[in-house]
Amino acid sequence: MATGTPDNERQMLGFFLVPGVYLRVLAETVRKLGHNERKLYEGLSFTAGDLKANDSRVFVTDATIMAQRARELAGDEGLSFALARELRLTIHGTLGFAALTSPTFEGALDSVRRYLQLRAPFLTMNQSLAGDQVLVQLCAEFDVPELYAFLAETVSATLILLTEQLLDREDAEARGFALEDGKLPGVSVHLSAPEPRYYRKFADQLPVRFEYGQPEQMMIFPKAMLDVRMRLADADASAMAREQCEFELQKALKEQGDIALAVRNMLRMTPGPLPSLEAMADRFCVSSRTLKRRLADKETSYREILESVLKDRAIQLLRYTNQSVSEIAYELDYADLSNFSRAFRKWTGKSASEFRADGPDPAPEVGP
Repeated sequence: MATGTPDNERQMLGFFLVPGVYLRVLAETVRKLGHNERKLYEGLSFTAGDLKANDSRVFVTDATIMAQRARELAGDEGLSFALARELRLTIHGTLGFAALTSPTFEGALDSVRRYLQLRAPFLTMNQSLAGDQVLVQLCAEFDVPELYAFLAETVSATLILLTEQLLDREDAEARGFALEDGKLPGVSVHLSAPEPRYYRKFADQLPVRFEYGQPEQMMIFPKAMLDVRMRLADADASAMAREQCEFELQKALKEQGDIALAVRNMLRMTPGPLPSLEAMADRFCVSSRTLKRRLADKETSYREILESVLKDRAIQLLRYTNQSVSEIAYELDYADLSNFSRAFRKWTGKSASEFRADGPDPAPEVGP
């Protein structure tokens, strides 16, 4: 259990902490599904009582153990969807309030994308446009493959349920997004795992369709949906909530233990053009020399991380848009097509045209 004592503050490594309320709700959901939730706590450094405090935090290693146990107990009964229904807006604190009061869905989505790791440190969101669609890719940040499917399904279902609840119904209908047979038109979730048996039990209760066996974990929204108003839109209140989230984020970044992971996460959250080394150092409140040295200690460099993010974005655009290679190079801020072409061949062993023609391999990386 992470506490706020001075001795432990340096161990509270930013994104590597999970709000205790999520673990508490997880245990309660396991109990509601008919299982003994006390088994989840065996051998861990915290108890159910510790999680009752509003400011409780749990190290992600302990949270991972607890989630794995919960999945083993109740995963086959649809724990992910049952948990998503229990993760109501108020549980997400200032992040939920920032999304609720955003003027439009675009602002709400941006708040979640930017600050998701304050609540779910094992995931980042990578957002891009593909024609008239918005692609929101979920990227795993910890090497826990046995939990990937469960986490992706839970987080996707939670975000989708909140989206349906938070949109202003009248404005959504006026813009062509009225529910059709209980579903939001044009919205879907792609997951890489095979379709689980329990999905059909929950399918009618979900406001979008979940498509399994897909190349990536991704939510897809119509671009026009970005302009739909939120139900309790209040620009001033949303700005105040985002300021608080930003304060938490910057504090977390400053205390981040794995600087390479932190830089990569920040780049993923930043729309193009991506910042220079000097600009990134400013965000971490350090000099560029210090940032360069700390990355070297992790046996990497800013340029290497930057190119990894650019590679992922290039692959996304080639997979999901009809943009020409020249247009993609321009969007990724390459000075000319030849520079982009050389970089892409170095990353994948293929030209961009060959990659588009041959299929999805190699897939984007999911770690620093």
